[in-house]
Amino acid sequence: MNGTQLHHLLDQIQRSGSLTEQQREQLLQGTDSPWWLSVLLGLAAWIASLFLIASLFGPWMLLIEGPIGMGLAGVIMLVGGLWLFRRPNVFRDQMGLAFALGGQGLLVFAAAESTDLGDGSRPAALVCLLLSAGLLLVPAPMLYRRLCALLLLGSVAFLLDNGPALAVYGLMLACAATTAWLTRDRWALSGHALRLRALTDAATLMALLLALFGHQGQLDGWINVTTHYLATPIASLWLMLLIYAGPALLLLLTIAWLLIKAPLMTRVAALIAAGVLVLLTYQAPGLLISCSLGLAAFRASSRTWCLLIPAFALFYLGAFYYSLHISLLHKSLLLCASGIVLLAIRYGVRKTLWRWA
Repeated sequence: MNGTQLHHLLDQIQRSGSLTEQQREQLLQGTDSPWWLSVLLGLAAWIASLFLIASLFGPWMLLIEGPIGMGLAGVIMLVGGLWLFRRPNVFRDQMGLAFALGGQGLLVFAAAESTDLGDGSRPAALVCLLLSAGLLLVPAPMLYRRLCALLLLGSVAFLLDNGPALAVYGLMLACAATTAWLTRDRWALSGHALRLRALTDAATLMALLLALFGHQGQLDGWINVTTHYLATPIASLWLMLLIYAGPALLLLLTIAWLLIKAPLMTRVAALIAAGVLVLLTYQAPGLLISCSLGLAAFRASSRTWCLLIPAFALFYLGAFYYSLHISLLHKSLLLCASGIVLLAIRYGVRKTLWRWA
């Protein structure tokens, strides 16, 4: 967004009464400096923060050893970072980010060291979860909100441990992120918009990463293990069905949402074509999740995710092609058929748009 577009947008918001003159000036403060100056200021802030942390808290850790010393140092650093966030500019924001993240890390490490069990990773993950959830509510720059949201969702994934539950958790995050992108116009002007945007970005990234655990290569060993713990083999079958049918259903519902105002025949034809594509690619849930998130992010006009999500889709396409659960000939036929269906969808979309024009 250039300067003229920004001024026009702020004029519209100010006329609606949602923006004061002081807030307008604060938003315009960071638009006059070039990007390279902001990068240099951020780099200088991180270097200064590292020197301050090493000089102040290095002797502290030598004087007060153990989890208590680390916990007190973490609290001081975290409070200092939050205090710097209250005086926003590029230098203070980056310095506050360094102090706040360092304080969080010390508190989590202190929780891991203070446990009496042999493995303190789970108590540390629980502390990280609670701490990140609380810090997500405090006023802070958007980057710090995103990192807190990512730590929150990552802690939940760590507590679930490696297994089919992780694939189900990734599917739930994909559903939540897709719904958030599709309804962005409803919550973008609410008082919790910044927190919701941070959670949406974090859920999108975690869903794209965790989609890897839904592929056949990961599930083959898990199902044999979980069948031993589940009550009946039927429960294992339902788990497999959820992991495979969930991404397909998510893509179909996303397309139905996007075409809700289209003519009935257009919706039916699009859903039939999407259903055929889903039947051909159901063994690559990561690809289906990437398509759903990509369509929703494009609908929400998110430039960043419109560039990142295709990279994940390409990765999951390669993961499907190089997997060993079916023969190369079978995979080649499936991909060729999928390409034909996509070309047919493209032809239908172009013809429909030409007719509407």
